[in-house]
Amino acid sequence: MNERDVLVNRLLDKYEKSAHLLTPGRSTRRVLLNVEKKDIPEYDYEYAPVRDAFNAAAKALEEQQLVCIEWADNRMVIQKIVLELQNVRACYRVAGRVHPGERAERVIEQTERYLKETRTPWLAAWRDRVIADAQQKLSVPQFCREDEGRLCDLLRAFQGYDALRDTISMRTFSIDIYHDSKYFERSVRGTFLGVARKYCAELAALCEENPLSERDQLAFLGIYARPEHYEMSGSFAVHTEKGIIDFRAAEPFGLALPGTLVDRITAIDADEIDTLTFIENKTNYDEYLCSEKGKREIAVYHGGFLSPKKKKLVRRLCEAVPESAEIRFWADIDLGGFRMFEQLHEVAPQLQPMRMGADEVERYHEYGLPRTKAYLDRLRAALDAGDFPQFADAAQKILLYGVTIEQEIFLAENAAQ
Repeated sequence: MNERDVLVNRLLDKYEKSAHLLTPGRSTRRVLLNVEKKDIPEYDYEYAPVRDAFNAAAKALEEQQLVCIEWADNRMVIQKIVLELQNVRACYRVAGRVHPGERAERVIEQTERYLKETRTPWLAAWRDRVIADAQQKLSVPQFCREDEGRLCDLLRAFQGYDALRDTISMRTFSIDIYHDSKYFERSVRGTFLGVARKYCAELAALCEENPLSERDQLAFLGIYARPEHYEMSGSFAVHTEKGIIDFRAAEPFGLALPGTLVDRITAIDADEIDTLTFIENKTNYDEYLCSEKGKREIAVYHGGFLSPKKKKLVRRLCEAVPESAEIRFWADIDLGGFRMFEQLHEVAPQLQPMRMGADEVERYHEYGLPRTKAYLDRLRAALDAGDFPQFADAAQKILLYGVTIEQEIFLAENAAQ
């Protein structure tokens, strides 16, 4: 960076931190570089070559009416360099920088163009925040301050996502938007998920309690890296356009249906079922099939969260079993388990928790997972807000002992018997 660029960029940095940026004309304070305050540490005025180079650069800027120089008494040493505010836009052009106001205007224009009619609530919330920050503070998202092309890439992804009416593979999504099967994963996915985790309340809550990979987060939003597989066991049959998949033939071990088959299901024959059990932990699910599952029971590996496609299958299962059937859910007794229950409860209002009560916390607390004060404070705040009414007693026990209960504890108990 030459002497001119040092001076101009440092002045503009100070300008952007001043009141002049947002409220031109209100402040009487000058934007300047003060040599005595070491605002230009590179300016070694006792070394003639350095001093002369900076002096020449400052004089050239003054001739362009971009700055005003205040000299020390001997007229050879700069004392202050003051930015000419009325010509600040020209100063940005000399520096090769974009004025924050111009950048904010472009961000507003692009954001409104791509997302003006969005129907996805969390995208609308992000859009409104971005536009408000640009209008009120001339502030734009960090990721696009140096490369505005990244904003366009992200907005195209958001626009494509908003138009989805079903799940889609990540490669297909990328081809549809960028004509490149790997571009979304390589260049946009991280920023896309960063926004989603902040503005999609359901995803944020899920990530707070469960370490989800980026692929799992996308699957939750309906974009999958590869089709999910849904493991189930029971005396029932799934009818598709091509025939019948009879799960009875695989009892008690069950079968797995690919997510891509869900939309091809025409009917589920489960008239003889009296219990539908969702089990969050895979090891517990496998053990349950061989040791506990009833003859008239369907057991489903829940797997931590409901993607849109899995939610569709769960709804079909709940509608297929008799109204008298018991529908229940078994997971860790912790915030993550409580939130998964709430999500599943939206699909199956008759859902009941299984082995997730105060009695289980009391019985197994000595083997529980110790939790931090911050975690317990979050749980207490959730209870105070009226969240998780089904688990109020269990949550009080968690707060009493400071531990949560993992499903695997039940396996250890069975092994000891």
